[in-house]
Amino acid sequence: MIQDIVYLVLGLALLVVGANYVTDGAVAVARRFNVSNLIIGLTVVALGSTMPDIVVCVESAFQDKPALAMGEVIGANIFDLLLVVGIMGIVRPFKVSGIMRSQDLPILFIASFALWIAGDSVLFDGAHHNVINRSAGIMLILIFVFYMWFMILSSKNQQAIDPDDSDDGASSTDVSAKPDENVGISSAHAVRSERSALKAEIATLKGKHWFSWVMIIGGLGALVVGGNWVVDGASGLALKVGMSQAMVALTVVAIGNALPDLVTSVTATVKGASGIAFGNIVGSCIINALLTIGLSALVIPLKADSIGFVDFITLAGGAALLWIFPMLSKKRNIGRSGGIILVTLYVAYMTFTAIRG
Repeated sequence: MIQDIVYLVLGLALLVVGANYVTDGAVAVARRFNVSNLIIGLTVVALGSTMPDIVVCVESAFQDKPALAMGEVIGANIFDLLLVVGIMGIVRPFKVSGIMRSQDLPILFIASFALWIAGDSVLFDGAHHNVINRSAGIMLILIFVFYMWFMILSSKNQQAIDPDDSDDGASSTDVSAKPDENVGISSAHAVRSERSALKAEIATLKGKHWFSWVMIIGGLGALVVGGNWVVDGASGLALKVGMSQAMVALTVVAIGNALPDLVTSVTATVKGASGIAFGNIVGSCIINALLTIGLSALVIPLKADSIGFVDFITLAGGAALLWIFPMLSKKRNIGRSGGIILVTLYVAYMTFTAIRG
């Protein structure tokens, strides 16, 4: 058991390190080709932030362990939407921008509900087992493609309307230039692209193209090794403890992968940049629900009998609450009362999961 735990912990660490290096290196390369912060943020940074989840899920599918793939995504998204956002609201209530309320949060709910429809075959299809087949995976990927197209198009339109959103001068990517509540998914990712580019320039022997590629290749290697170790460690742990692979994925693997989100989001909240953290969380959860599960289902149909109605409705319900809370609030924010409700729901869900085994 000790060996499995070591593999799991080291694998999670490699995933985080590898994703950071791949993202920073890719951002540095993209910046040298004069790609805008907006496009970098919506592509390289957005995908880089969910790369650990994508690697674990696809690797689980390749090793014919579909329950790990589905459980990791659902568990990580529930952790982010309920616990992380809940703690953010408790630590420092934050306003949810009009862009988030009218565009990003509805898309999050649609993505979560689409995953529920795709995965809960027992409820929606009358099947004997829950499974996300390849046709459902293709549907999720097509929704993701439409989401990316819509985000890039709408963000460009916003830039055209508001010249302050351009890459020159004060922009929405400059936290000090605009109030934090104006941040949506696109601008939050754009901020991260600037930070990644700055880190890359400082850490990559400024101007050395080859070092950026070394970061990308080394990061990809860490992701592959880390993904293998996480899957092997989680599988071995489940076998020895007597838990199902899905339960280990919903708890240990999902929480381990999402812990960096908790630390960075709470830190950003304390510093008054909660809108950026919230935008990153919402964007990552959308990509997880659509692209990560879609790609995994293309490799092998994702069967997970131990993941069912309670898991899916908790995920979709959490997304719905994040959309509803700001609309019910006069200040259009997620405050302490909403944060307490979210954290309480997460504790109740984890209690149910522990009892279910």
